[in-house]
Amino acid sequence: MATYNKYTAGVEPLLEGINAGSDTWKVALSNTINAADTTFVAGTTDLATGGGYTQGGNTATVSTATQSGGVYKLVLTSPSAWTATGGGFTFRYAILYDSTTSTPVGYWDYGSSQAVAAGESVTVSLDGTNGVFQVT
Repeated sequence: MATYNKYTAGVEPLLEGINAGSDTWKVALSNTINAADTTFVAGTTDLATGGGYTQGGNTATVSTATQSGGVYKLVLTSPSAWTATGGGFTFRYAILYDSTTSTPVGYWDYGSSQAVAAGESVTVSLDGTNGVFQVT
């Protein structure tokens, strides 16, 4: 199972400038991570388009964005799967970012490179109960 890690540079903008409930959220795949990144750049931060992957990633729709008892919770639906074609693609990280503001918020580390061969699919499963993040 992949482990989730936050981008430290994403915390302050998240609280000061992101409209989590109405912004567009995406999940992208990458082979490298710089946790100090303050901006997501399609094709530079993530994989280039090819082998069934499209740079910039897939949209994860806001299911609920609620605040209750001082806790803000964002629940996103899982983005559609990527199905490899041709030579496929390889990734290690799945990056969650606010594509409205180009702010990376967190990433899942799969621990090692994941090769996806032609015809195989990969879906990053988002927690539909507890949300992708909670701010207390």
